[in-house]
Amino acid sequence: MSTKAETGKPGLGDEFAMYPLYKVVSLFEDSATVDAAIAELREHGFNEDDLEAYCGLVGKKDLHFHGTRKGKIATLIRAIQHVGPERTYLERYEKGLDEGHCIIAVAVRNKERKDTAGRILNHHTQERVTYFGLLAADEIKPT
Repeated sequence: MSTKAETGKPGLGDEFAMYPLYKVVSLFEDSATVDAAIAELREHGFNEDDLEAYCGLVGKKDLHFHGTRKGKIATLIRAIQHVGPERTYLERYEKGLDEGHCIIAVAVRNKERKDTAGRILNHHTQERVTYFGLLAADEIKPT
């Protein structure tokens, strides 16, 4: 799998660790389904900078779910998120990684890209696909 999760690039998970703003995110069964989804995303014009993938306990470590390794601000934001509506998403992603599953996050710049990413992710997973916007997180249902 050739994704940021394995390239060792610095800053992995930094944006996701704070809040996956303007990203379409979902859980995936395993790295094979991640590879297939990423290949299709690339076929539709998404590039390396648009894509993040995290798998298993290594991915969980990269994402810093509790914000404790990113400073006081990140810890505060994570504490707020763990009591707000985002907690259900964070808990689901964290549990999935604990069980050895994977997460893909796709950065999107407009509605067309959001819809394309959502359609592709839905095609490769049975899990909920979610768009994290500025003020809310919305489910993208399969079409």
